[in-house]
Amino acid sequence: MKHYVPDRCCLSTLRILITVAAVLIIAAARYFLPIEKLVFAITLGTILIACLEMFIHLPLYFSSISYTATNTEVIKSSGVFIKVHQSIRYSSIQYTTIVSSPFSQYTGFNFIIFFVYGGQLRLLFLKRDDVGEIIRLSGGISAKGDKYVL
Repeated sequence: MKHYVPDRCCLSTLRILITVAAVLIIAAARYFLPIEKLVFAITLGTILIACLEMFIHLPLYFSSISYTATNTEVIKSSGVFIKVHQSIRYSSIQYTTIVSSPFSQYTGFNFIIFFVYGGQLRLLFLKRDDVGEIIRLSGGISAKGDKYVL
């Protein structure tokens, strides 16, 4: 049995992306809306929501995520306000999707999606090495370096 946690690089990347999105929303509001009070309200609301997401919700969410892989199943536990525990047996996996972004070793955007009978299990924000280990344990795909081959 091995435990996995999300890559902390992803938290920083998400904070940068949220900051960029907030700046774009504020710039668009200033450019397109002629009413200064409305622009001020949108700016204040955007900054408040971005700060709450970046400094409260995301750290709580990342600290709540954990994955456990055994010889027969994978278990996911997550949730900030509502705790969710999911597990699937490797024998019930129909197919697997691996999603990796460019520079995923720096951004932490590595995902595994296990498709099972009637649903799916998403393992989000994993380190690249952890993806390979979990895939090898599942038995459906053999991971060689950065390439995943059937």
